Amino acid sequence: MNQRADSFSARDRMYLGLLAAVACMVGLRGISRYGYIGQDFLYHRGLILTFPYTPWSFSYSQTSPPALYYLGNLVHNYVSAKYYLAIIALGFLAFNIAGLWVIYGLLWKSIANWQLRYSAAAFATFLPFRVIHSIVIAADAFTLPVFALAALYTLRLFENPRSVRSWAGMSLCVSFGMMCKYTFSGLLPPLALLLAFAIGTRLGRGERLRWGSIGALALALPSALFLLQMREIERVGGSVRGDVWLQKGEPSVMRWSDILLLKQSDLKLLSAPGYFRDKIYEVGKHSYLGLLHVSAVTDVMDLFQAPPKEVSTDWLQKTRKPFFRERTALSQTLETWSVRWCLVHSALALAGTLFCGFLSGKSLLLRRPFLPNAAIVITALAAGYYSPILFSLTRLADPYAAGFWLPRLVLPALLVFFSLGFVMLDSLYQRHVRLQPALKPFLGAFTGYTMVACLLFVGFLA
Repeated sequence: MNQRADSFSARDRMYLGLLAAVACMVGLRGISRYGYIGQDFLYHRGLILTFPYTPWSFSYSQTSPPALYYLGNLVHNYVSAKYYLAIIALGFLAFNIAGLWVIYGLLWKSIANWQLRYSAAAFATFLPFRVIHSIVIAADAFTLPVFALAALYTLRLFENPRSVRSWAGMSLCVSFGMMCKYTFSGLLPPLALLLAFAIGTRLGRGERLRWGSIGALALALPSALFLLQMREIERVGGSVRGDVWLQKGEPSVMRWSDILLLKQSDLKLLSAPGYFRDKIYEVGKHSYLGLLHVSAVTDVMDLFQAPPKEVSTDWLQKTRKPFFRERTALSQTLETWSVRWCLVHSALALAGTLFCGFLSGKSLLLRRPFLPNAAIVITALAAGYYSPILFSLTRLADPYAAGFWLPRLVLPALLVFFSLGFVMLDSLYQRHVRLQPALKPFLGAFTGYTMVACLLFVGFLA
């Protein structure tokens, strides 16, 4: 299969610029409504404020690495002690908008049909969990841009492993990721596999030792950072290695059947219940897939909803405390429609992930491009990023109430999985050349269907 043309036309740039501009406005609207005050807010704010009092001795007894707290403290100390939260959120928003452009480029390299390109870009832009967690004060806001850059450098190396700059860029991106979220450790196995394949198949024998050594050094830096942090967590008895896990002999709270199979009670999720109002986090109440779907396509914690009247929205009287919100009747209606409307996209995401996973493995084994290189790279990296969370679910002491099913924990991977549904449709379309005239109306209808989903998203987020 030929690789996709990856350059943006003038029309593409106008369209993508419009998407990014609308996403920016929705994000700004969220910031004006304190959308950055999200999960574990008091915990994160406390560590941001106390970080300078323990220089060079960050406590790894906590569940997150230090990047958020170090950078947040710099903003607090050297930019504004009064508006530091909003400024951090604005920085996150800008970083994520930039990351979206990298994602657009990867989608263009993975999808040939313009209708599927445009609908995939719009869906990735306005997916509620991406929009919300592009501004929430938490390390999740780092993940999409860092993942996207790591994928871009990996793709360049997968196609041409002779670039020292790309090796350095990939190494630094993944290393920074390790200082933001431990889930970036899941990238190391697929990175090693993809880059070993590139060195083994795209270089002559005389070059393999040299570039293989450079590759080993590039991967050694993020690997060492991860291992050092794990050793420090072990030394201080941190929660990542401690009480979040089941004790030996205890039965699983979330079983594989809860993860892989739907439940009859999931039908209640079609009414777009709220996290707090309807307590959807209760143990065994819903399946993992059902919870993931409803939290991916709605504002499940109501973080972008209007604050109550007693909370001031005046810029000079900004609050720094979390509070509960209520959905308007319109927001509830739009979110209910979103849950039901996007069942098609969740089904496509699951099918597309399996489809692209199979063809990516086949491409590597047979050394034939059954998928575009970009699709192979993002599929492998997304699977790697997702795996630390997926394979820990059955071993966690409290996966439901602790929110280990929330999409923010696997944000870049889940965004890629949704995109792979579009990649699958494009791949099938390109393979059936004779049927393309008959299939074009269906592609147009699907594009319109996806745009309606995006309008629903914007409707209840803005």
